[in-house]
Amino acid sequence: MLGGIEVVSAGGQPLHFATRKTSLLFAALVLAGPKGLRRERVAAMLWAGSGEQQARNSLRQALVDIRRLFPSTGDAAIRVEGNADTIWLAADADEADIWVFDRAWQAEDGTNLAAAADLYRGDLLDGLSFAGEVDEWLAPLRANYTRKALDLAERLSLLPGWDAREEQACEALAERLVALDPCAEQAHRALIRIFHHRGKTNDAFRQFLACREALKRELGVEPEEATRALVERIEAPDKAPKEPVADSGTSEEV
Repeated sequence: MLGGIEVVSAGGQPLHFATRKTSLLFAALVLAGPKGLRRERVAAMLWAGSGEQQARNSLRQALVDIRRLFPSTGDAAIRVEGNADTIWLAADADEADIWVFDRAWQAEDGTNLAAAADLYRGDLLDGLSFAGEVDEWLAPLRANYTRKALDLAERLSLLPGWDAREEQACEALAERLVALDPCAEQAHRALIRIFHHRGKTNDAFRQFLACREALKRELGVEPEEATRALVERIEAPDKAPKEPVADSGTSEEV
């Protein structure tokens, strides 16, 4: 779900849905989790413009396609269940990357935070978009996971005594975030801390300049106080207070 949608079988074979809307329905079921989705609501959202009966028929056909790929056998790791009003996805807790990401993101130790960083390959459902109500539903979810990833990069970069594995995961995540949004200051700060930690002060300053230039070009603003203070601490470490260590984060949950 992070960086596009990719569905594989228990044996590792790629699975493909018949239509993009079926893919989006499956993704919506993953995002909804155990609480599920109201049939009437999801049909109206995905097949807006169709008549009520046609929308219900399209939903029914999409569910048939999903169940074809995930038959409801007794030992199935993923299956679609439902009643007259609601449909939901029954699955093990490790079957979707966003479920693992959310669990690891809430942790405070470097091992879990690094694992979460590895999972963030890009925007939620990158490449899936529709006009109107679907995008209105998807946009805040994407924004929330972007905020979580930015928070994660900063928390990882502030870990006391981080090891090479955590540093590598943090660097890769921060680079992905800056590539997606050159104005992502939290990611720039993470990279500045990494370069400074490696003793590459010139690279740290170059990263700050890249951040400042992107903000000026794209938004017409200067870097945040936190970014400027970080660079000042690198320039004169004896004259500036130390940064706080990472905490458990404060980003809003989905």
